[in-house]
Amino acid sequence: MSSADQAATGAAPALQRVGAAPRRAGAWCAALGLAALTAVLPLWLFWPDPQPRRTAILVALGCALACAGAIAVLPRAAGGRRPYAAISVAEFSGAPGGPGAVEADGPPRVLPSRRGVQARSLAWYLGVCTVLVTLFALVTGTPQRPEQMQRIVDAGAEFAAVPIEKVGDVRLHDPSKGHDYYTSTAVVRLAPKAGGRPATATVQPVTPDRPRTGGKVSVLYAPARPGLGALAGDERSLGDAMEGATMGTGRVWIVGIAWAAGLVLSVVGLSLRHGFRSFSRLGRGDMAVRGKYLGPDFWRRGDSKEPCLKIVTGSSRTAHFLANVMAEHAPDTLTGQHVWLCWDARRGAGGGRLSGGATPAALVSDDGWVMHGMLKADDAQMLAAEGVAVEKAAAGNGEPRALRLWDPHSAWLLYVPLSVPLLAAVLIGCAALLTFDLTGVWRWVTGIAGAVAGLSLGHLAMNAPYPSVVRAAISSNGTDPD
Repeated sequence: MSSADQAATGAAPALQRVGAAPRRAGAWCAALGLAALTAVLPLWLFWPDPQPRRTAILVALGCALACAGAIAVLPRAAGGRRPYAAISVAEFSGAPGGPGAVEADGPPRVLPSRRGVQARSLAWYLGVCTVLVTLFALVTGTPQRPEQMQRIVDAGAEFAAVPIEKVGDVRLHDPSKGHDYYTSTAVVRLAPKAGGRPATATVQPVTPDRPRTGGKVSVLYAPARPGLGALAGDERSLGDAMEGATMGTGRVWIVGIAWAAGLVLSVVGLSLRHGFRSFSRLGRGDMAVRGKYLGPDFWRRGDSKEPCLKIVTGSSRTAHFLANVMAEHAPDTLTGQHVWLCWDARRGAGGGRLSGGATPAALVSDDGWVMHGMLKADDAQMLAAEGVAVEKAAAGNGEPRALRLWDPHSAWLLYVPLSVPLLAAVLIGCAALLTFDLTGVWRWVTGIAGAVAGLSLGHLAMNAPYPSVVRAAISSNGTDPD
């Protein structure tokens, strides 16, 4: 039954589709918030001056907090929050073709791009990775120099090898791996600047050889004010802290590699979820088949389970169009409607490119809506016998039809629960506290609280569109909220 027939039977009035303003507002809030949070990590790792660094990070976190506040209040200006299912159903209504749409002669050559969907998915993956890595760096880093070191640095710190006047409490340490070393408590003599008075200081050096009276040990002290004392160590052990770094070079590399790994995994996840192609212009290598929409279902193979839409072709072949659409997300009047199923025939199990066994695909309705998704390589190969090249099928088409992208996730600002910006505020607050000199267990408690808030936020955001009965199934297969 075509959409025109559905309209003739007196279908219920269509819901109003979400306009462009809430979608743009959500995109700007997300982009600015993510940019502000992303700036925290390089500021923390590479700005050496503690006070300006803390100020810059707090400004960035304040911008992110403002974005969270906007997410909390902007839906009221757009008529209030509403269920995702209502937004999704409305995406099928008010199509450019209207109730009088006629059957298309063939698939269109130009489709609305999926770039927005891809950008949201990549931003989501990168955002999760960046938040977790940043929290780890904040917890394990040192926000400022120790008090004594700060006083020495302010007075003009220098490294020097100074004589030991007295040594005691010498202990030999024999680690299971590495070289033996000694710890001790030593009284050292500090040479003053010209005209100053000499001073002594007590330090706790770590040395490869047994310390002795009359020997020398490397310390950091201020020649202009030797009375401030000294810290045992050389440029290798104290250099990073003296320069104001939050962590040593080794840990900076670990954090950087962890973030880079998250970036790689984000790109891989994008490829598996949506592919890299925008799928906005169909041509050589793309195929299409006319089919009938049967409704939402699940593609199953062994223990794997993914939400999909079932499409049956004229030869009774059944295709599984992978998309996160549940029964309550689509109007019942769509069942039986004819659509064009288009897919990239070059990508898939035999395509030789990174694919994960699926290829970019799109559903095109006679009413003018276009839904992007993926098609399993097995289904694509099965349909190849019945499908036709888009170049041939679209050759007889006249003037291009007006098409609209089915994209309810772009209206996420209206369906995410209020607890999402509240949890974001808690996460931002924990990150702000970690820029101060919290010590010991309190630093880890704050970091863990931030991680719990972040994971809870991610769980709510991912599951907001879906009914509780399928949340576990969807989450277990790595799907995202786009």
